[in-house]
Amino acid sequence: MITLKELIKDIPISDIPIAHQHNLEELLVKINKVRIAYGKSMTVTSGYRSMYDHKRIYNAKGIFDEKKIPMKSKHLEGLAIDIADPSGDLYNWCKNNENFLREVGIWLETRQGKWQHFQIRQFGSYKEGKTIWFNP
Repeated sequence: MITLKELIKDIPISDIPIAHQHNLEELLVKINKVRIAYGKSMTVTSGYRSMYDHKRIYNAKGIFDEKKIPMKSKHLEGLAIDIADPSGDLYNWCKNNENFLREVGIWLETRQGKWQHFQIRQFGSYKEGKTIWFNP
């Protein structure tokens, strides 16, 4: 099972706003439903982020202009998690299990790298009954 510690790393829980703590609880329930159905271990590559850490991640990619950093990232609110997926097996499983993911209440970014992004709130242009996949 994925744990709270995997989501928040070294951030003290007392430093996380209560609303974000509730989001993290919901995220853990939903991502662990996915983990059980997927049937394989999952490694968290990114979970909850402080604004400092969020900017550090983008700065490490050479992005310093805040207009080019997604400042409304769901990671900042405890609503998103990235799972390592170097082979694309998790991505393929997700593509083949969209109805299950929809029932759980998961939305996904299209594949961007060697990870799979999951979030528990709709993306901005989502329309009920339409695809659960979006481009960041």
